[in-house]
Amino acid sequence: MPTLSLDSVYLAYFASHIPITMAVDLMPLLPTRLIPQPLLALNAFLTNTLGDPLMLIGHTRTDLTWFRALLACELVLQLPFFFYAVWALWNSCPRRHLPLLVYGVHVSTTMAPVLGTLAFGDIDRSRNERLALGAMYLPYLLVPLIMAARSFAECSRMFASRVKKTE
Repeated sequence: MPTLSLDSVYLAYFASHIPITMAVDLMPLLPTRLIPQPLLALNAFLTNTLGDPLMLIGHTRTDLTWFRALLACELVLQLPFFFYAVWALWNSCPRRHLPLLVYGVHVSTTMAPVLGTLAFGDIDRSRNERLALGAMYLPYLLVPLIMAARSFAECSRMFASRVKKTE
């Protein structure tokens, strides 16, 4: 298990993201009739309490189709990766940095339209509600961004040391 470090933060991030993805993030992709009542209630609580226009279940706003596409990527690409990341971080796998770099860049890029929509999009929310939503989503930009920067530095360091060995 990693010592208290950025890897520990990443481990907590990925381990917590597995149930969040399965119980919250993927629900807008499913038809309402397939969602268990407790998850419908959780979604209603979160969307009513936080006023999140992106996570509404059963709404088909065509201007938010891009967000549903990002949720599909979360299901197909990210969710399987979360399990690998938990394993790799728990075991301090030396090859974890390149996959973490790819993940960090991917998620940082996908968070730009999310935060842009919340800040400037055509959503019926007050300035304070937009700020609160932005604050809720901001860690999902910052952690992957830090992860990408650190992983890039680690990959560069490892590449440079291998190049020196071959010279």
